[in-house]
Formats: sequence, structure tokens, C-alpha cells
Amino acid sequence: MSADDARRWDARYADCAVAEPGPPDALAEAGLTDLLHGPGRALDIACGAGAQSVWLAAQDFDVVAIDGSKVAIDLATAAAARAGVAAFVEARVVDLDDGIPDDLGVFDVVVCQRFRSSGLYGPIVDRLRRGGVAVVTVLSETGASSPGPFHARPGELLEAFTRADTEVLHHCEHDGHESVVLRRR
Repeated sequence: MSADDARRWDARYADCAVAEPGPPDALAEAGLTDLLHGPGRALDIACGAGAQSVWLAAQDFDVVAIDGSKVAIDLATAAAARAGVAAFVEARVVDLDDGIPDDLGVFDVVVCQRFRSSGLYGPIVDRLRRGGVAVVTVLSETGASSPGPFHARPGELLEAFTRADTEVLHHCEHDGHESVVLRRR
């Protein structure tokens, strides 16, 4: 990530409050929040202020929360402390342009909410244990009032995650968002 990108993301989070825990939007929309329960390991890619990281920790997961913004990581750490789950959330600044760090291992759950990098689609599945669940949501051109360069083309996630080693449990695309919930076979 360039220094300009890092400054832009830090500025975006500079005025944010400490996040309240919440499940990934796609799970809540589909009524699938019971799908995720620990114990296990979870990875929250582009965790932002940590709402999903803290929610996952409360579901008995040991969470690795990664984001390119130091300010976002500080917010995620504060959210985990406020919720009493700081011991279960490891928050790291990671340049996601370089992919998912090799030293993180595999996970029972991978969440990536509102961060689009098609280069991460394969590694998201590769980082799941067999039977593991991934929840991915991106901005989409579908239903967006003014789609921009960070919006996925229609059906991008469904195409990327329909593979021989995955089972798509839920897919939706509307109002400028696309989401997929999948299980690794």
C-alpha cells in the first residue's frame, strides 16, 4: 500500500467511534448468524474498527484482525478491550496489497467485509480448513447509484467462489453490494 493510501485510510478512521460488536452483514441478512460458533480460529480481513472481530471473539473464536490502517487497528483493539475479549483478538497492521501473510495459518472462519481485492479471492478459500466458512461482501455495480472503480462487476463474487472445493450457502446482490457465504468442502 502506498503512503498516500495509508494516510487516506488512517484519515477515514480518525473520527470513528469504537465499534459495537456485530455479525457480518451477509450473515445477519440471511439469518445465518448461528452458522458461526467456536471454538476455533477466525480471520477478519480489512477489519476496520473491529465490529466483526469482536463479535467473532464473543462467539468463542480466537481472531486475527488485519487492516492496512494503524488507526483502524487501534480502534479494533479498543473495541476488543471494551467488550472484554482483548485476549482473543490479535490485531495487526498488514498491507493487504501483499496478500494474506503466510505466517497466519488456516482458519475455521474468514470474514472480508467491504474490501475488494480479487487477488484475495483464492487465498480466502485456501486459508479455510475443510468445513470452514467464509463471508465476503464487496461494493457492487448492481444497484449502485454511481459505481466507481472499487465496485465489483455483477456476479463477481459468485463466479469467484463457485469452485469444486466450495459450497455456496448464500449469495445476494442488491443496493450496491454483493455478498457470498460459502463453506470449504
